[in-house]
Amino acid sequence: MVRLVVLSCLILFFSCAQKSEEQAGLDSHLELMDSLRVDHLGEMMLLDISPNGKYLLTADYQKNRYYLVDEVGSIKLTYDKSGDQPDSFGFAYSEMAFWDDASVFVIGSKGLKWYNLEGQEVKFAPFNPSYQLKGILRNTGGGPMVLETAEGNKILYRGGASAGKRIERGYYEKIRGGVLIDPDDFSLEHLFPLDKESRFFDGKHYDDGDLYSRLAIGPDYIYVTYDANPVLYAYAKEAPYSLQFKKPLVLKDVLLSEGMPEEFLDYDVYLDASKGGLRNLQTDDQYIYLMYFEGISKERVAELDAMYEVDENKGDAAYEQELASKFKRLKVFDLQGEELADILLPSYLDSYWGFIARDGVLYFNKSANLEMEEDFYTLYKLRLVL
Repeated sequence: MVRLVVLSCLILFFSCAQKSEEQAGLDSHLELMDSLRVDHLGEMMLLDISPNGKYLLTADYQKNRYYLVDEVGSIKLTYDKSGDQPDSFGFAYSEMAFWDDASVFVIGSKGLKWYNLEGQEVKFAPFNPSYQLKGILRNTGGGPMVLETAEGNKILYRGGASAGKRIERGYYEKIRGGVLIDPDDFSLEHLFPLDKESRFFDGKHYDDGDLYSRLAIGPDYIYVTYDANPVLYAYAKEAPYSLQFKKPLVLKDVLLSEGMPEEFLDYDVYLDASKGGLRNLQTDDQYIYLMYFEGISKERVAELDAMYEVDENKGDAAYEQELASKFKRLKVFDLQGEELADILLPSYLDSYWGFIARDGVLYFNKSANLEMEEDFYTLYKLRLVL
């Protein structure tokens, strides 16, 4: 069973300072600061925060719409530009993100598109056919980012699996963890080759979900992780973007991918929510934050598959409940990659699909209510206590 699900869990009345005896930092926890409510019927997800903090970008992917939300929770504008209208971006290859305080951008099948905060198109760079991105998985804090370079601001986004079959010689040598895009002409520079000492070169076959890269731009480094490889990498922020250091990670009871059977190698996309591993990577001017997920055993996945074959609705519900029951933890590092804490995340946070770190505040989507559809969306703001 290969399918994407929106992770949801039962809402529990909670203590703001949930702790765990298993935490690496004994008293480290997340403390609730504030929340924001947006009137919306659907599955809204936070994507980005404007540099000045005045606006949020959210999305409802079932409706294929993006929303500009102000700091009190009012929807100021809806971006609905997909399709064939003249100013559309076609199919979105990325989450929408802020370019600056006055404009947003998206990588689409028609090209790079910028819109102002009134919804008008302000810039366009035609699509580059050499751009490839397999296995799109949209999540909070996982969109394209603006990187300041000596040649001006460029767009940094995650890389993707290369063309060809995984059994071909040199397949993994061609994979890159990130792509740097020139906003003027959509020219590309592929960055961050796979570490030759990583588990991806152990002779097994890894799918696009295992190779999914997470990027975060810190004050001094660009940080990179891959879902199925327990290592934190740091690269220089200037060309040639060389590796500065790497830190092996100790994950608690995580079911990492064991590789992919050869009979499935011809498939392009594997994004299996049941797999354990690294998930969301964020940084600010103080810390690096890395969320990781326990995963579901292969035996339990087989049982859930069997349930799905009998009754799709019951199978889906059981799958979501199983995902919700597995732990999500947050590792915290200093900017040199030294681990400071390992925190069990509370269940009221929809942590599986990501979060954003900004100036010491962590922004999380609220977990969905499985028992009823709510006509509002809630965003939580938390601070780290070490």
